[in-house]
Amino acid sequence: MEKAKTSKKALRGLINDSIQEALKGLQLPAAGKKAGKVVEQNAKKLASIYADVIKRENKKIKKAAKFMENAVKGKSRKGKKSPDFKIEKPHKMETV
Repeated sequence: MEKAKTSKKALRGLINDSIQEALKGLQLPAAGKKAGKVVEQNAKKLASIYADVIKRENKKIKKAAKFMENAVKGKSRKGKKSPDFKIEKPHKMETV
């Protein structure tokens, strides 16, 4: 498993560039500072969300890999064995 970390700053740059390219393709009039600021803020929020998603996915992959390693080794999750229970016959109730 490779250890590739994606930073929020790198994601923000990718998202911002993608949004800018998409806006250029729409043939809209030139945007001012306000539009650029909104795009930057949204790119920052999206980068934060995607960074969290990537982190969760990596955590799930690591957890699954660890589970498979333990399964191959024969280790149980809790390390406990189920106790042997004796089955007792039910007592008959006496009626008076």
